[in-house]
Amino acid sequence: MATQSFRDIYSYLPPPSECFALLVGCMELTVFGLGGLANPMEFGKGYGLPMTPATTSQAHPGALEASSDEKQKAGSVQKTQEAYIAAIAARNIQNGVLILTLGLYVKDRRAMGIALMAGLVATVGDALIVQAYGVPSAVWGHLIGVFNSVAIGGSLLYWGRTDPWW
Repeated sequence: MATQSFRDIYSYLPPPSECFALLVGCMELTVFGLGGLANPMEFGKGYGLPMTPATTSQAHPGALEASSDEKQKAGSVQKTQEAYIAAIAARNIQNGVLILTLGLYVKDRRAMGIALMAGLVATVGDALIVQAYGVPSAVWGHLIGVFNSVAIGGSLLYWGRTDPWW
């Protein structure tokens, strides 16, 4: 009897590839989007491009006191760095909203697959940027994103909802 009730519940769930795509959309929206807007400094570290706070520009022992012009320039540099990180977070929010809209409202798995595969461009770009300018060990996180885009997006495009493999 328990097996029958499990089958009933399972019959209402979307295929696993759609569930994973919706999970990616939720992560893009919350962790990689809203989290980046809430705390750009920590998000930049996780992304692989840590920001240098303006207060540590001349914090070593024996350093001369920074002039007001230097402090103003350091503050301007920090605001620019935070703006770049916020732009990355806003892009992630847009991707998350798009994936969730296609999956939950439009319910078009092929369109969701195209959106995930299109995200491959940004993910590969992120990996190359972090490799060139950031912390090389953080590239692995972006390569996991590349794999997720190819695997989940490809499975959504290749297999139909009624096919035996999703």
